[in-house]
Amino acid sequence: MRQVVGCAQARAFRLVTDGKTESALAAFAITVADVASGSVTLSWIAPTTNTDGSSLNNLAGYTIQYGTSADALTQTVTLSNAGISTYVVDNLSPATWYFAVKAYTSDGTQSDFSAVASKTIT
Repeated sequence: MRQVVGCAQARAFRLVTDGKTESALAAFAITVADVASGSVTLSWIAPTTNTDGSSLNNLAGYTIQYGTSADALTQTVTLSNAGISTYVVDNLSPATWYFAVKAYTSDGTQSDFSAVASKTIT
């Protein structure tokens, strides 16, 4: 059994345009849960629509950023697999850690980062 220790709803998502067409990804949330000492599991539900309501058919992966300051997420993990919806971050030292995730598509469209979620490692 995992205890949910943090959840953050996503902010508005970035609109990308090439001057002819526009594309943007819909919001999603990130959850942070305990796994083991020094580790957390991040989980999210993959976005399925763009902000205009059209189907999201080319989701390519996610970028996770994390760090010990909500304003300076200095560590980055890129997941090049749209089928992944959880990720374990290991080897975290004792501190409060902050996490955010964004999605990206095969054509380069990226969402903004989700709202920041946190977990204290003791």
